Amino acid sequence: MDNFSVRGERNFHNLAAKPKRMHLLDGPSGYASAMVKSSLSHQMRFTVQRLEEELCAAGNPHVLQIKLLGNDSREPSSWKLFADGACVANGSGAFARECFCKGAEVFLDLCRDAVEAAELCQWSQREYELLSAARGVAMA
Repeated sequence: MDNFSVRGERNFHNLAAKPKRMHLLDGPSGYASAMVKSSLSHQMRFTVQRLEEELCAAGNPHVLQIKLLGNDSREPSSWKLFADGACVANGSGAFARECFCKGAEVFLDLCRDAVEAAELCQWSQREYELLSAARGVAMA
């Protein structure tokens, strides 16, 4: 038994695990942007946007959307990734947070692998633009 427990000075109330530090794919440029960009939901949305841009640049365009579920907009309880309207991946918010704690591009790699594994149709640039416009209308 250590000296602390003998003297009764240890406090066993309000114990909490210190959250692990997330690696940010979209790094902040200042204090205000750090408040927004440090949220899990922002990092997830940014990751999907970046993947869509990457796929377009590679000549394999797909319309991607991520739906974040739960009451807290900063910390979703679950998520679903859609590619061209089909759900290609889903998981818990805790799983997504673990991905960002491991590395900035772990969630990006996971999303990229899910889109690849879905074996989606190859779209022309024009078809992609139409699907992208339809997404914009649906979100409005």
